[in-house]
Order: sequence, then C-alpha cells, then structure tokens
Amino acid sequence: MFLQGPAIIPGVPSCGQYAAIGGTLDGADSNTSCGDGTEPNSAGAWTAKSTTVWGRTVELRYNGTTACAWRRIIGGTVGDEIWVDRSSDNGQTWEPMLGCTTVTSGGDGYTTQWNDNGMVMRACGTSGKGGTIACTGRY
Repeated sequence: MFLQGPAIIPGVPSCGQYAAIGGTLDGADSNTSCGDGTEPNSAGAWTAKSTTVWGRTVELRYNGTTACAWRRIIGGTVGDEIWVDRSSDNGQTWEPMLGCTTVTSGGDGYTTQWNDNGMVMRACGTSGKGGTIACTGRY
C-alpha cells in the first residue's frame, strides 16, 4: 500500500512538508558520477519506465553513464507532486519520496537525480496534492 499526504492520513507528509528528502538542484560533480539530489544530466538519458495517471505521463528517466535516475512528468498541472523511490533489495524495502517536487508552473516537471548503481528505482506522482498516486514499474 502506498499512502501520501495528510489529506489522506494525518501525519503522512506531502512534498511540501518533506524538505529533508527534496534534495538540491546543485550540479553533479562530473558527467560520469551521480550525486544524490543533484540536477539531472539528460545527455544520453532515456525513459526506462512510464505510466499514466489522469492524462499525465509519469516517466522514470535513466542515464547509464552516470548511473542516475529521476522522475519526469509530462502534461501535468500545477500542484502535481512527483518523486522517486529507491531500493537495494528489489522493492522489499525502499527509500521513499526522494527528490519530492511539486509542479509550480506549466505542465511539465522533474525531480533531482538519485544514484541508481546496484539499486532499483521507480517514479511516482500524484494528480495534485492528496490525489491519485501512480508509480512506474521498477528499473
């Protein structure tokens, strides 16, 4: 089961309340390394997995050179929330809501990138705060 936001269950944070996992948009150290919470390097990146929720496309983007993954939303709306989950045991346990970001303008957005080397990740998002949650398969 996946829960999100105090509108659903009191005490469960939304992106805006989870700054500790939001990362930064500082650049990665180099094109061949991945710093958790850094700006994604889209050169050579591709969509590893995707899904849709209420007309929005949710993508797990991956860069094999840097072994980084991040989440992108296309066709979203202001208030949509996006993040990635990362697991070292193929999804039995995971680090949730990494790079949690709220779309503040336009319809597209992305999270910060997270090291994927030796792990599996999935991209998740909501159709607005407390809305329907959709996650891609793991990659």
